Amino acid sequence: MSSGFEDKTGIIKSATDWGSWYQTIEDITAEILVPLTTKGRDIKIKILPSSLSCSVNGKEVLSGKLFASIVCDESTWTLEDHEDNCRIIRIFLVKGNKTPQSCWTSLLQDKYPADMDTLDKMQKKILQERYQSENPGFDFSQAEVTGNYQNGGPTLS
Repeated sequence: MSSGFEDKTGIIKSATDWGSWYQTIEDITAEILVPLTTKGRDIKIKILPSSLSCSVNGKEVLSGKLFASIVCDESTWTLEDHEDNCRIIRIFLVKGNKTPQSCWTSLLQDKYPADMDTLDKMQKKILQERYQSENPGFDFSQAEVTGNYQNGGPTLS
């Protein structure tokens, strides 16, 4: 269900040693950079309601308990060519809790946290998405979210 809103606001990525992850109000996406020679048969991914693991050529890339639960029947992954002379594994996870308060602070419970600045931007983007979904006739892509979540919450202006 895309309204083009994501394209207008941009994606806020949290960098990791294997690539990055980002989120919307409804989903989480992890992007793992792998060599150009990587084939689908080289990849082992296990998506469960509360955990995720990924290995490439028998080497574990990430594994652990997810920050929050997901709908694993609606989650998937792809292997795509990438412009930087490599390929990318894109793991798409559908959030189990799709409320504006469902902003994940990290991909896994004990690994890959977003830094405070990135997290603040993610939370503001999710707030904009919420306003957009509640008011489909309006364009909130240029709205300014002021304040931060650590100091009582933002407001939209």
